[in-house]
Amino acid sequence: MWIDDRLGKNAETILISASLKLLRLFDPTIVAVQSFADGRLGCGTIYKATNFDYYGYHITRFFRDKLTGEVFQGQGLSNADCRSRFLHKNIDLLLGKLECFDVKTYRYIYPFHKSFVFTGTKKKPYPPYEKGSTPVTAMIKPDHLVGRLTTVLQTLAAKYPHQQ
Repeated sequence: MWIDDRLGKNAETILISASLKLLRLFDPTIVAVQSFADGRLGCGTIYKATNFDYYGYHITRFFRDKLTGEVFQGQGLSNADCRSRFLHKNIDLLLGKLECFDVKTYRYIYPFHKSFVFTGTKKKPYPPYEKGSTPVTAMIKPDHLVGRLTTVLQTLAAKYPHQQ
């Protein structure tokens, strides 16, 4: 969820609260809600204000197109389900058109029941406020990358043989 600042003070808190109430109303069997805060923008201050519990962070790899400024997660380079995007983004990577950077992704969970236990890690104290990203040099193996691109192209060629 993204909320424009023009909605005013406390808009996020009000919308999150209403969403949690609706979830409980529509499905009382839900035991918890998990959400993630994008470290480029902050560390989840709104989740603290809405009584979510904090469970640490992990590093997420992002890429920025140097020409368009588009930012996307690294998964777009490894997930071939959307073949056209996979090909386009990997060719851009191969040609050096992408900048790479890492971001902390903060995990927050709102338990609906006191008996809820998250098995991934223990609840932690809220993190100190910080935001930003860390530039990284992407480790590219051109032969491996060309092999993946070739495999996807061969799959497409077999699926859509040229019409005569």
